[in-house]
Formats: sequence, structure tokens, C-alpha cells
Amino acid sequence: MSVDQHAQKELAHIGRMIAELERLATDARGGPTRYAVMRQEYWQRRIDALTITSTNAPLRRDAAALRERLADVFADAHERNTGHAGDPARETGSRK
Repeated sequence: MSVDQHAQKELAHIGRMIAELERLATDARGGPTRYAVMRQEYWQRRIDALTITSTNAPLRRDAAALRERLADVFADAHERNTGHAGDPARETGSRK
């Protein structure tokens, strides 16, 4: 198996894992993540490791698309936790 074929298989795996993170992102809890595989940096490093030496244009394009999806998952989670204006999210029941 060539290096690029291996990288494509790895990117496909990463894509499936990002899909799972997208599914989990609909859960409003969004608290701290205990496991490395639940963190953006983990998947970003894996994508970067696959593309750092590759000159394969389709592989680099696929990796860029995965980076965007990954960024969207965590940007959406951050937005749910902080509110649209960057203010801390408020509880649904207000106390006065």
C-alpha cells in the first residue's frame, strides 16, 4: 500500500470520527472533554501528520475539507456555550 493510499484511508477514518463529533455536538452539554479523541487538537494533529509530507492534491483537498468540518464542529459548540454575542450562556430560568 502506498503512503498516499494509507493517508486516504486514515482521512476516511478521521472523516467518520468528525461525523460522530458532529452528531455529538447536538448535545447541549458541551462541557470539558475527558478524552483526547473528543478534542479538536487531537484530530487537527492527525490531519496535519498525514498531509505534512504529501504532495497529492486530492489528499490535501480532502484534508482541508476535514479541517473546515472540524473547525465548524468546535465553533458551533463554543457558540452554544457562550451565546452568539460572546456573552456567557444564561440559564433558561432567570432569577431576579
